[in-house]
Amino acid sequence: MKQLARGFVLIELVVFIVVFAIIATISFNLVRAVTQKAKIATAKAQISQMALALERIKEDTGNYPTSLIAIFQSNPPSGQERGWEGPYAQRFNQDTGLDTPLDPWGAFYFYAIPPTTIPPTNYFSSPQIVRQRAQPITYYYSFTAPGGQAQVVVTNYGIDSARIYINGVEVVSPDDFRENPKPQIITKPVTLNNGGNSAEIRVTSGPEDYFYVSVGTPQQTVYVPTREYFILGSYGKDKRSGGRGFDRDIVWYSNKYPNFQ
Repeated sequence: MKQLARGFVLIELVVFIVVFAIIATISFNLVRAVTQKAKIATAKAQISQMALALERIKEDTGNYPTSLIAIFQSNPPSGQERGWEGPYAQRFNQDTGLDTPLDPWGAFYFYAIPPTTIPPTNYFSSPQIVRQRAQPITYYYSFTAPGGQAQVVVTNYGIDSARIYINGVEVVSPDDFRENPKPQIITKPVTLNNGGNSAEIRVTSGPEDYFYVSVGTPQQTVYVPTREYFILGSYGKDKRSGGRGFDRDIVWYSNKYPNFQ
């Protein structure tokens, strides 16, 4: 009988431990879910606060700023001096000492505006350069430009061998013409003199094919204050783009309704 009683006690103890573990797991998951929901609510509230500040900046200056930290600044960013009434919001991560605000998961909020494309500036554009029915031919040109970094662009329509020198330095060689579609675009970096520059183009290809050569600045993508729209948000619990559930991005689009998508 004693052994049977001990068996019942052991079974009851095991059942108790299992039930306790289940209850503890359920309680932990509930607490974690409540905590994450609270963080999502906090993130949305902070995003809404910053979005409102950005809209006020646009009302005062005519444009959204290029950086999110502008909403906390007293002094205006470059290009938005007229009408500036900052700061437009109080920092809610003052203890971190960081300029960029952190979301409830400790990651930076992201902010984006549409980029602006600056077209290239050409300092030199050649006429059509053709390989004649004779010996290899060399073309000489001179041009002026501000000193610094630029790029050589070759738009090739069949030339399969050539050399291009800028200020006596070879920047394009026959090896660059190994792949020869029509048109073939070859780009190479080059350093220009401040003032006078020279271009020497030696064509050793077959006759009647041709290319164009230009020297200038590359096309650039920059960010300047804009009237168009902004995107502001948090990457959520996993701190990475995408995800589901608590990992889902929390994103505000200024040009959509509702703003949280």
